Amino acid sequence: IEQYSENQCFVSFKDHKDNFFSNPKCRLINPAKSSMGQVSKSILERVVLEIRANTGVNQWKSTSEVLNWFGTIKNMKKARFIKFDIVEFYPSISSGLLDRALSFAESVTELSVDEKEIIKLTKKSFLFNGGQCWIKKSDVNFDVTMGSLDGAETSELVGVYLLNKLSTIIPLESLGLYRDDGLAIIERADGPKLDRIRKKLHQMFQQEGLRITVEVHGGSVGCLDVVLSLGDGSCRPCRGPGGAPLCIGAGSGRPPGVVGSVPS
Repeated sequence: IEQYSENQCFVSFKDHKDNFFSNPKCRLINPAKSSMGQVSKSILERVVLEIRANTGVNQWKSTSEVLNWFGTIKNMKKARFIKFDIVEFYPSISSGLLDRALSFAESVTELSVDEKEIIKLTKKSFLFNGGQCWIKKSDVNFDVTMGSLDGAETSELVGVYLLNKLSTIIPLESLGLYRDDGLAIIERADGPKLDRIRKKLHQMFQQEGLRITVEVHGGSVGCLDVVLSLGDGSCRPCRGPGGAPLCIGAGSGRPPGVVGSVPS
């Protein structure tokens, strides 16, 4: 029998955004995990790993992987960065988008009917608040929740599917994705070419029911915790305003896992 842990939900404010005080936003964290989520997580980890190996898409999981990719880029001096962010990625993943990602996975690696059913079963979620159980108002009880056992792996599956589609716009070797943040290097980039690519990116993501923000950068760009420079191919640590590392207070109200991961 499928069981859910009745854990209290909470919100995490996105106070790292530049416009937080004028336009505050938050994430809904739902730790009410499905017991089948661990099985789905294991399936998705295998599938995503095999897709990366078979297709060569650049789906990064660490800074070192970004640096390794950046080190392979040639002809940087006449290039430009295009940086894009998928807006509200987790909650924007629909059942249709997941189905298309699963179909893509089937074309690249082995994925049984039972494994697909397990992955989709774990997207039926319940929200617990104040001792009460809540479900979505819509007819389809489908959600990729932050805090679920396989939420990150589900977003990674969708990510490799999107990267494969993006390769029709930007060469595969010039493009990468870290969670919901994408980065590409466009060679021989003039204004009209960059504008055409920007429009195609918006169009492709809209077809998948997603929204993105797109920025064009010249000499350098921040990616994860480093700054990449096209001028000399160098990289350096990314620091906050004034050159000092950004810190948070222990009593900030953030989840214990976030506070505990901050170096003392």
